[in-house]
Amino acid sequence: MPRFSPLLVLSFLFVSTSAAAQAPDYQPSQRLPDGPELVAVYIGATSCGPCQSPEVKGAVRAMKSLLAAQAKQRGMALTVIGVAEDWNVKRGATFLEPLGAFDQVVIGGNWTNLAVEQFILRDSLAEMAMPQIVVVERQVQLGGRVTVSGAHVIRRIVGGKAIPAWVAAGAPITVLEDAKSH
Repeated sequence: MPRFSPLLVLSFLFVSTSAAAQAPDYQPSQRLPDGPELVAVYIGATSCGPCQSPEVKGAVRAMKSLLAAQAKQRGMALTVIGVAEDWNVKRGATFLEPLGAFDQVVIGGNWTNLAVEQFILRDSLAEMAMPQIVVVERQVQLGGRVTVSGAHVIRRIVGGKAIPAWVAAGAPITVLEDAKSH
C-alpha cells in the first residue's frame, strides 16, 4: 500500500472539504419514489462528542449532494434520514437542524429509537457507536398499494474521523464487503 505524506493527505482533505462546502444544499424531493432507492441514514445525538465536531457536521451536509448525484447517475431515488438518539425530542430536533434538510427524521428513544433498532441493533455486524452513517438500497413499488423491499446495507461509516474522510473521498457507495470503513 502506498504511503502518503501527512501534508498531502491534509491538502486533499482541505481541497475536498472546500469543494464539498461549495456543493448546493440538498433539497428533499417530496415525491414517492418508484423503483430503486438509495437511503442514507445519519445517526447521532447531542451527547455524542464527535457528532458535535464541525468536520462531522460539514461532512453530513456535503454527503447529501454527493449521494444525490450518485443516485441520479444510477437511476435511483434518494432519501436522507436524520436520526437523533436524544431522549428529549426538542433537543434532538435542535441537534439535527444545523445539518440541513432531511427527507425524514426520527428523534427520541435513545438506543430504543426505531431507526437505531432497524439500522444498528438488528444488524449483527453493526457497531453500537455514533456518529454513524448507514447507506442502504431498497426497492419501492407504487401501485394499488405502496410496497417497499427490505433495506440492504451497502455501506456503513462509523466515527468522527471516518465520516469526514469518506465524504472527502466523494462519499463512494461501494458494497459493504468490498469497502468496510471503520
